[in-house]
Amino acid sequence: MGSNNINLLVPSGQFGTRLSGGKDAASPRYIFTSLSRISRYIFPEEDDILLNYLEDDGQKIEPEFYAPILPLLLINGSQGIGTGWSTHVPSYNPEDILNYIIARLDEVEDLPPIRPYARNFGGRIEPQEDGCGYVTYGRAKQATENSVLIDELPLGVWTDQYKQSLLKMRDRGEIMGFVENHTTTKVSFEVKLSSAKLQRIMNSATGLEGAFKLKSKLSTMNMHAFDANSVIHKYKSAEEIADAFFAVRMALYHDRKSVLESEMKHASVLMKNKANFIRAVVDGEIDLISGRQSKAEIVDQMKTLKFASASDLDMIRNDNTVLRQQEDEQDEENDMGEAEGRQEATTPIQEFDYLLNMALSNLTSEKITQLQDDAARKEQDLEAIQKRTPSDLWRADLEKLAPLIEKMKLESC
Repeated sequence: MGSNNINLLVPSGQFGTRLSGGKDAASPRYIFTSLSRISRYIFPEEDDILLNYLEDDGQKIEPEFYAPILPLLLINGSQGIGTGWSTHVPSYNPEDILNYIIARLDEVEDLPPIRPYARNFGGRIEPQEDGCGYVTYGRAKQATENSVLIDELPLGVWTDQYKQSLLKMRDRGEIMGFVENHTTTKVSFEVKLSSAKLQRIMNSATGLEGAFKLKSKLSTMNMHAFDANSVIHKYKSAEEIADAFFAVRMALYHDRKSVLESEMKHASVLMKNKANFIRAVVDGEIDLISGRQSKAEIVDQMKTLKFASASDLDMIRNDNTVLRQQEDEQDEENDMGEAEGRQEATTPIQEFDYLLNMALSNLTSEKITQLQDDAARKEQDLEAIQKRTPSDLWRADLEKLAPLIEKMKLESC
């Protein structure tokens, strides 16, 4: 409790407990991990081609940044220090963030709030009166006439740390003693004190939470983060971070729509060309079997019959915003000689090898029917994606993710 709300990697082994805030984690050689099931819902596979991959010593490495469908900075929070900067972003409720993004997609005027949240936290979180953050409260109740049960601590206060506070209270005579009944995930302090003192505490304005220091602050005045251009920016609220994320993520959905359209056009034209080629060979329009024609003559005949070349198919596949941008960047980095060398990689006589290298077993009416049916399905998919907006694509991803977030919430209860 108090670490990640959503684990992208499976914590298999002793990754630490709330007893000491993770400092009791096992040595790295004794713990294991793997990609969690929910990760590919947060980072859809369709986005892989959209990212700007970096190069290191001529090798393609990780992208400049990954693009989840929800801002993980808010879901899991972040804190730390760097050169000249520090940051503390509390963790927020994944359901609130999801609802906020959907409201933005639906262009709702009254956007829902995004509230702090920690998975498995049994206390409560309330906004500060000055609006500069939140206060988290642990949980305590009177167990008997001379004892108090503390079964939750404020966020950021760990069991062993709080035990030291109780020991100091005992040494000062404020309490008589306490009994511990913890587990690695649950807190349980049974504190003994005089019945008269307990009654005074119960009647006081601060109550048990004030007497036993069961509150901590979550400030929102130091939320620094890199923006999409790798520039440090100070954000005033969770909603401001979500809005900055929204613009970048929406642009990528425009790119995804463009890529899907070009891929479906390419697949449809490819299948149609294969079906028409098989039919032309079977009907004798192209003499591929007798061996009386050279490859060059067959290629000329295919050009006459208006078959799409490999270059034509590449142009269709590359006709999207992502690849056009990548080509522009490559043209800037390479001189004209290198660019011409890339263009001449495929000779004219090889332009139709994708058809001529088909196996003879494909020269059947069944294969023609199958290719025509596949092409028709791709055209239907293309029509469907053309009717959908980038917002529709984002909403569909969120609908797949929502049940997993709900399941995680139920498992933590």
